[in-house]
Amino acid sequence: MPTLTIYEQQNFPSVYNWQAIAFMRCEWPSVFQGDILYLSAPYPPEFEPVHFVMAEGESLLSYVALMKLSIPHAGQEHAVYAFGNMLTFPPYRTQGYGRKILRAATDFICQSGLDVAILFCDKSLENYYGSEGWLTTHSPTYLGHSGQPVAYEPSRMMLFVSEKGKAAQEDFERSPLYIDYPW
Repeated sequence: MPTLTIYEQQNFPSVYNWQAIAFMRCEWPSVFQGDILYLSAPYPPEFEPVHFVMAEGESLLSYVALMKLSIPHAGQEHAVYAFGNMLTFPPYRTQGYGRKILRAATDFICQSGLDVAILFCDKSLENYYGSEGWLTTHSPTYLGHSGQPVAYEPSRMMLFVSEKGKAAQEDFERSPLYIDYPW
C-alpha cells in the first residue's frame, strides 16, 4: 500500500531523489540550462528542502518539495516556503496521491511559522491548489531585481501563515514580486 513520508534533506533517499530529477528533466526541460544543466537534486541543500513523498516501496508515485527562502517585498523581508516540483507519474494519476501530498505540504507550511508560502502554476490548476487554501495573487512576478527584469507568466498562488505574512497580504496583491529564479 502506498505511503506518504516527509523527509528532511539529510534523510531524503537517493532512490526517490533520482526519480524526481528524472521526472523533472522530462516535464520541465527548460530548468536544465546553464549552471544547472546537470542538476542532481530538486533543490540545493542550503535551502533546507523538505520532501513529501508518496511511494510504494522504491517506486516514487507522487512528490513535492519545499525550500526556505528569504524574499524582500514592499520594504520587508519575508521568510518563505517555496513550493515546487509537484509531480505525479502518469500511471498513478487520478488516484488521490497528489492531493495527499498537497494537503500534507500545506498543513506542514501552516504549522511552520514562516511568513508566507509561494507556488507557481498554470492557470488551469488554480482551483486545484485553491481547494487547499492557496490564494491567487494578481500582481506581476518578475525574474531579476535590476536592469531589465523579465515577466514570469505562471499564476502565483500564496499561503499567508504568520501574522506578519497575513498583514502583508494586501502588499503582495498590489505590488510586483521580484525573484531570482522560479521554482
